[in-house]
Amino acid sequence: MAQEEVKEKNDAAQQTPEAEQPPVKKAKFGKKSAILGVVLAVVAIECGAAYWLLSSAGNAAAQASEPAEAKNTENKAAEKSEHKTAKHEGKVGGEKDPNEQIEVVLGDFSVTTFQPATNATLRIEFKLYGTIGAKDEKEFLAALEENQHRFRDQVLVIVRSAEITDLTDAGLGLVKRKIMEKTNRMIGKPLLQSIIFSDFSFIEQ
Repeated sequence: MAQEEVKEKNDAAQQTPEAEQPPVKKAKFGKKSAILGVVLAVVAIECGAAYWLLSSAGNAAAQASEPAEAKNTENKAAEKSEHKTAKHEGKVGGEKDPNEQIEVVLGDFSVTTFQPATNATLRIEFKLYGTIGAKDEKEFLAALEENQHRFRDQVLVIVRSAEITDLTDAGLGLVKRKIMEKTNRMIGKPLLQSIIFSDFSFIEQ
């Protein structure tokens, strides 16, 4: 009996540590889980804070650039409007530059002339333009309208009396000079500043 009791006590002593071991393992596993949870929570908070800071910085930069872009757009629009207004005023409502030259149409001409030296008849056709000061435009056109028949007659006389060498001159310098002098003398003022020939051609018949 005594041996059996001792054996039972020994068995009980051996069984007690084995029965108490699972709670120890569970406690160790619980501590590891808690630490891991805390680490994950800290990482999540840091990631959230970093995302919030980056998004705030991006929004601030976008808001700062928008006014600058809007200001640049407004400045460009204002400059374009001022340029357009100045251009419009210069052509329509503003005063014209007194030194500016403009072209005016003087007419289309078709002249037939006989050349005694060569015993040939020339048919000459051209368009005539002149340059005047912008400030003299109204005065010149009014004078030309009053003397249009005299003007055409003078041009025809000058071209008919021109030598063949004058008509074959590349710049028609002598013919131009005569027309300008006669025209300015006719209107009483040196308003006509130069003569321009366009589509000039002559055919010997």
